[in-house]
Amino acid sequence: MVATSKSTLRVCCISATIIVLVTIAVLVTLALTVFKPRDPDVVLYPVGLSKLQVDDFISQDSVTSEMVMSIRNRNYASFEFANATSHIKYDGKLVGRVPIVEGTVPARSAFNITAPAVLRAKRLRENPNAINDIVGGSLNLTATVTMHGKMSMLNRLIKKRGSVYTECHMTIYISEVPIRGESWCWAKLEM
Repeated sequence: MVATSKSTLRVCCISATIIVLVTIAVLVTLALTVFKPRDPDVVLYPVGLSKLQVDDFISQDSVTSEMVMSIRNRNYASFEFANATSHIKYDGKLVGRVPIVEGTVPARSAFNITAPAVLRAKRLRENPNAINDIVGGSLNLTATVTMHGKMSMLNRLIKKRGSVYTECHMTIYISEVPIRGESWCWAKLEM
């Protein structure tokens, strides 16, 4: 009887060890594949440009246009971010700002942020390169924003702080009627 209980105890310990090792292997595999943080996809749409005219850039001190930033979250965690400000630069100098209101980007879905972009046309006109670009029909701008927040997954069981750094390069075609724009963006998630 003693030999049977020892062999039962041995089988039980071996089984428990195998279950623990398999569980650890599954959790490590999930952490390195499915739950691995991925950079979001960001697209910037300067939707309000069609309401502007070339004269607005020449005669007014500031020009306001609606911008839509579309963020596609590829992660299994939602991202809740605080208020932020996007800085618009021309030739390395600040020429505009876009206030971004706090929000939450749900897990594995897209989220749109609509905000007014205020370009300081007066600062653009002070730069001799900008005058040449305006006359040439296009402006190349760079918009950068850092969004600080926290990621939550498994129904807020796991929380981690992180930041998303985004840089968008925009070309505004002023000579076209209506005025239109294009953008190319990259984003980096750091935790």
